[in-house]
This record gives sequence, C-alpha cells and structure tokens, in this order.
Amino acid sequence: MKEKRKAKRVAVVEKFAFCVSVPRLGATKLKVIDVSDMGIGFDVDTLGEFRLQKDEKSKLQFYVNQSLYLELEIQVVRLQETDGTQNVGAVFLNTQSATYKTFLTLVSLIDQLAEHGELA
Repeated sequence: MKEKRKAKRVAVVEKFAFCVSVPRLGATKLKVIDVSDMGIGFDVDTLGEFRLQKDEKSKLQFYVNQSLYLELEIQVVRLQETDGTQNVGAVFLNTQSATYKTFLTLVSLIDQLAEHGELA
C-alpha cells in the first residue's frame, strides 16, 4: 500500500510515553499514536460528548512528561471511529512559532533515538 503522508511518522507508543490534551475536551490526557514534523495522530475516547470534528482547529497540549507540555495549534484532517474511540489525524498550524520549532527539535530527537537507541 502506497504511503499517502508527506512526512515520515514515528510511532511513539512502543518507545515513548507521550500524551496530549485538547483543552476543549477537558483535562483528560490522550494516547499519542505517532508524530511527524507536519502532524500528529492520537486517540480520543468518545464515550459521552467528547468528540472532535473534521477540519476543526484547536489548541493541543503535547506532554513530554507528567507536567511539562508544549502548547501547539492543530487542525483535524482525518477521523476514524471504532468501538467508542476516535482515531484523530491532525496537522500543525502556526508553524512559525517558537513553540512549534521547539517541537521540531523534539521530533528530531525522537527520530534519532528510534534509529540509534537501544531498548533494555
């Protein structure tokens, strides 16, 4: 199957414990599936009224650990819902901000760690 994405995504679930929060959906931390320099994939538990809409623009808090996060802006470009979970694909907006540039540095580090790091 041909890859549609324009940027290489790094699956982070197995190697890192990053999570995100979408303030509009409440304080719940959501599981990050993958990241790239252009976008992010994450899951939203849709039980109740917590849902995102395609093309919706929103703030996103990308948590590096329990308390340190980068606030980014996203636009939802893909939604897939199964069994009460919404799998979200979003692109980053405001890509000239210092926060976004800091995020790019983190993505570069993740790439290097995934390629050269060793799991114990």
